[in-house]
Amino acid sequence: MKNKLCELAYESIQIYLRKALGKESGQVGMIIALQSFGEYLNSHPHIHAITADGLFIDNGLFYVMPKISIKWLESIFGTKVTAMLIREGKLEKELVRKRLKWRHSGFNIDHGQPVKIKDTVGLERLAQYIIRNPFSEQKMIYQKEQQQVIYHGKYNQRIKRNFEVFTAGKFIAAITQHIPEKGMQLVRYYGWYSNKSRGLRAKRAEKKVSELSRENIINVSDYNPPRVPNRQWQALIQKIWEVDPLECPSCGGLMKIISFIEKAEVIEKILGCSEEKASQENTITTRGSPQDDNNDLSYEPFYDDQPYYQSE
Repeated sequence: MKNKLCELAYESIQIYLRKALGKESGQVGMIIALQSFGEYLNSHPHIHAITADGLFIDNGLFYVMPKISIKWLESIFGTKVTAMLIREGKLEKELVRKRLKWRHSGFNIDHGQPVKIKDTVGLERLAQYIIRNPFSEQKMIYQKEQQQVIYHGKYNQRIKRNFEVFTAGKFIAAITQHIPEKGMQLVRYYGWYSNKSRGLRAKRAEKKVSELSRENIINVSDYNPPRVPNRQWQALIQKIWEVDPLECPSCGGLMKIISFIEKAEVIEKILGCSEEKASQENTITTRGSPQDDNNDLSYEPFYDDQPYYQSE
């Protein structure tokens, strides 16, 4: 019966939105939570729902619901529930004919304020509300001597007060009647939010990605990127030795690669000129490592396969 009540609520709002928007193929997104209790733990079966304010279309568009009266939705839902109760043998047709003459149909739909897309706090508060517990400890006052429980709530027009008094036994009976049956699903997802719809959309997206991948396939399994020295090596050497390895000793500018020399005779000629120039200088000021007291020059190995600094 409870499952059918949720399904009728989903069908009713789907009909209502489709007629209002003129989109017979549109799909509503709906989350429904079952509630069996009233303000003072009385039996009051009803449903709470978070519903998208419009219809989803398969092409990815969303049509926003216009501002119209929800009285039509109330009428659709009431008619569907009444017909279901007659089919189930829970309601006599004669009583239905009498109910049609009532000023109030017995059905009521409360339409709350819309929650904006980016209002995550408001959406979380709404989600917590629709699955709240039947009772709250903060509303309970237990009087041990009288062996009774005073339960506070909102002002009730029927009982003309904002509290109810229970004996200890009746209070336990009131709260235990709202314990759901084992395995009962209290929250259900319908339409665009259902597991089936989400699964179908995921499969379509996966198929689309697969088709695009087949059109542009590049085999990069054998690609071996060149080994590039870590750009931090300059900063590390400067931090330890207090010397910038890329600073030109002559002009103080930043040294950069201007050409690659591979001929042995040219390399030997350059190195010979460098050694001759070094021998003509009186002294060469260098800074040794903390462990080196004789200040000899030391040479650290660099990458053998790429003995140069690659700048961007």
